[in-house]
This record gives sequence, C-alpha cells and structure tokens, in this order.
Amino acid sequence: MKTAVPRLTMADIRRDIDRIDEDLVKLLAERQRLVEQAIVVKRRDNIPARVPQRIDQVMAHIRRLASVHRVDPVLAEALWTEMLEWFIAHEERELDRKR
Repeated sequence: MKTAVPRLTMADIRRDIDRIDEDLVKLLAERQRLVEQAIVVKRRDNIPARVPQRIDQVMAHIRRLASVHRVDPVLAEALWTEMLEWFIAHEERELDRKR
C-alpha cells in the first residue's frame, strides 16, 4: 500500500520561503554585529578594512560550502562578493569616521 504524499501548495512553499528569509535576515544581523566588533579591533590594532588574504579564505570556504550543500556556486559567490564588499565599505567608512 502506498503512503499518500502531502500535496504542496504555493501558499505552503511561500510560507517556508518567508520563514527562511526571516532566518537569513537574523543571521545577517548577527554577522553585522560581529563586523561591528571587528571594526573596534581593527581600529585598535591598525588593521585595514580590506584584507585580501581573508577575502580569499572566505570565498574559498563559501565555494566549499556551496558544493557540500548543492548550491549553485555562481549564486553563492555573487551573494558573498556583494555582502563582503558592502561590509568592507562599511568598515572603511567607520574606520575613517572615528580616527
């Protein structure tokens, strides 16, 4: 005897997407708080906002995660590049503003 598979509706899918969007925004907020802490340390230790070696490490890590989780690597790289550039620009503004 076959077990009935629940039939998804667009409302079901949209509800799940909305839940995931909220989770993503919460994680983005958590990441932003950590960047704010990094600004304090970078100012104290005279570290520039842009550290190319660290950017390379982050992007390599994201490519590995994208592969493991079967996410389109072009999507993952595009999102992280945009996010990293935004945070670096934010750090640069804050580091310049409070000198």
